[in-house]
Amino acid sequence: MTFRVRLVLLIAAVLAACSSVVGAAATESSAVNPRPDHAVEPATVRRDSVRVFVSGHSLTDQPLPTYLAQVATSLGAPIEWNRQYMVGSAIKHRTRGRDRQDGWAGYSMGANREGEGMNVIEELRRRPYDVLIITEQHGVIDSLVWHDTLRYLRHFHERFVAGNPRGRTYFFEPWLGIPGKSEVRRWITYERAASPLWQCLATRINTSLAAERRSDRIAPLPAGVALAELVERATQRGGVQGITAPSERETLDRLFHDNVHLTPLGSYYIALVAYATVFERSPLGAWAPDGVSQTQAAALQRVAGEAVARHRAEHRPLTLDQCRAVLNGPFKNLYFNHVRDDYWAKQDASMRMTWRRFKQTYKTHWRLWRDDLFGYDASSDAGFWLPPP
Repeated sequence: MTFRVRLVLLIAAVLAACSSVVGAAATESSAVNPRPDHAVEPATVRRDSVRVFVSGHSLTDQPLPTYLAQVATSLGAPIEWNRQYMVGSAIKHRTRGRDRQDGWAGYSMGANREGEGMNVIEELRRRPYDVLIITEQHGVIDSLVWHDTLRYLRHFHERFVAGNPRGRTYFFEPWLGIPGKSEVRRWITYERAASPLWQCLATRINTSLAAERRSDRIAPLPAGVALAELVERATQRGGVQGITAPSERETLDRLFHDNVHLTPLGSYYIALVAYATVFERSPLGAWAPDGVSQTQAAALQRVAGEAVARHRAEHRPLTLDQCRAVLNGPFKNLYFNHVRDDYWAKQDASMRMTWRRFKQTYKTHWRLWRDDLFGYDASSDAGFWLPPP
């Protein structure tokens, strides 16, 4: 590629960044998820009883772990769990630590089930957990580019399987907020487009694990796209019994505390999705918390079971070539426009903040243009990953 062609492409990327900052109209397009010619899939494992470790932020905060344990216990599969919780954190923060580039202080940061300061590395080594549920910050492109999700996700996974080589890691796909808690259809379109790219993170890591002749894999926990399915069904004609309210806004208020964090009812639904994913069983007949009616519980159990079963039947991971095409295709504008209208709309509108957002968007476009973020080279792959602590 000549310098002139590269310059033209870079200018196009800058213009796209400017469009996002000044408020260009959102591009209502979604990424295509074609069937790959080859893909790395985790093997199916059924479990009757598990120890679960949850690493995350507000989207996996209480009451989600407690609800998951109660649901599983009520269906005959007791769960023993612990967690690492850091508000607003990326996986990088829960490994390296905040504002730290040396050492692994992050593994001893955050809240656990009983208090704070637990050494996660020692906990995972000392107690062989069966399941790791781990999530990343909400924005898939920013996480991939600026939080180095690929390498830190694998680093955490390595600490987990060091304690239990037969353990299963589930990557909990987070969701962005609904802009203004009003643009529901646009949010659903975005979440369905983002899910394949979240899964590409696992595919890149699984490709390396397979090349190393290892049997461990990272599997998707499709929380975001399952939540989008519930919202779509609840806000369409016919609705979801016990969930659908007289207005769309009232329906969302039953599930969302604000435009992204869930009410106890919404958290119960995600707990059902997590149960159905980990145990590969329907959550019908599960326990329900106080404040959730029998009608609501039965409806959420049905939708969660159907959403996870459909995902399991239809899920085909993209190849790495397809992942690159999605990352650099129409999804890019969909992502930046959504972030602008959801996250940035809550920020200071001063010239200084606007300039900072423009620079960040420009730098992100530059990194996407410059780096092959889903690149894989068998001859140099071992040197790409982070060293053990």
